[in-house]
Amino acid sequence: MSKVKGFNWLCALVLVAGAANADVIIDNQAIPSADINSISISPANGHLFVSTIPGYSVTPNVAGTSVAITNFIVNPATVVAGGTATVSWNTANAVSCSATGGTGGWTGSAIALPSGSKSITANTAGTYTFTLTCNGATAGDTKTATYSLVVNPANAVAITSFIATPAAITAGGSVTLNWTTANATSCTPSGGTGGWSTYSISLPSGSVSIPIATAGSYTFSLTCQDASAGTATRSTVVIVNPATQQCSASPLAGQIVQWKDFWLVDWPKPTYDNRYATIPLTGYYAIEFNTGNIVTKGKLYTIETTVTDGVRFGAISQCPGDFDVVDACDYMWGISGGISWSTDGSAGCQLAPNTTYYFNLTFTDGTNPATSTCSSSPCITKVQNYNR
Repeated sequence: MSKVKGFNWLCALVLVAGAANADVIIDNQAIPSADINSISISPANGHLFVSTIPGYSVTPNVAGTSVAITNFIVNPATVVAGGTATVSWNTANAVSCSATGGTGGWTGSAIALPSGSKSITANTAGTYTFTLTCNGATAGDTKTATYSLVVNPANAVAITSFIATPAAITAGGSVTLNWTTANATSCTPSGGTGGWSTYSISLPSGSVSIPIATAGSYTFSLTCQDASAGTATRSTVVIVNPATQQCSASPLAGQIVQWKDFWLVDWPKPTYDNRYATIPLTGYYAIEFNTGNIVTKGKLYTIETTVTDGVRFGAISQCPGDFDVVDACDYMWGISGGISWSTDGSAGCQLAPNTTYYFNLTFTDGTNPATSTCSSSPCITKVQNYNR
């Protein structure tokens, strides 16, 4: 295989960002994955937007440097009047904490340290804000966190729980959706994948296993109605990671180095840097990295001021020494140019989240050792990374 390109045909795919099987932490407050409706990133400015279920609130920690409220939640976040909920908290370096606001006897509750929980009964409809204030050992070292509970009238419809388990799977696996409702006469599923929108929803509770074949981020929603035409909606997000690719042995002998060992920083950095790579005369050199949940874009080159003359072939693939990839993910350097890549849906080689890749370089055609164009030994080229 020999490819010399003066330009690339670039493909653009949409990659939806999302959280894996973990909470989102905002200013030391953990938002449980079950309470997140959606996560998106603005392509214009890179801002992260987290949409939560009704009644959820996040309050920044207001002061101090040592005391922390690492988790503060009310579960469920929506109940009907007369229903119960559990307030839970986790702290660090707190010497005392006080409870205010809320309902059901939360105000003035004794706060166990460093963590604890309290069951409350919400008898009156309304929206209640629970507040936890913790003090450290130093004067002025204080943190405050809040969480809102929505209490619907006793006869109003409510979805008291809608959870995906697990919240992150591998493509080809299945996720179980569980729901519990109150006063619902009917419920309608929407969004998601795997036929979720066609399922018949049992009441007042139920569960269903959903197979998901394709990697991505999926938002499953459930809307319920009551006899008075009232409605309630909840959503849950499932992250589906790509299945691990089974790699065949490369026809070339090669060397693999970790990204941080080569660049001295974690992927996708450095912002802009050049380093020399020594490539086997008839083989390949591969730099390994994992995309994690990082949403960004960049470009990889071997630049014209290379030490050793000769055409260099490069490719980004999931297997070391694999140069048989789509056009957007490879490049043959005789002149300038490079491989643009992205995890944010921009043009270029599309990289999936939480996936291991290799930036492969060779002086051969990628398959035949005898095609090496390296003019001297050792074969040395200058590699450049750009990520801004």
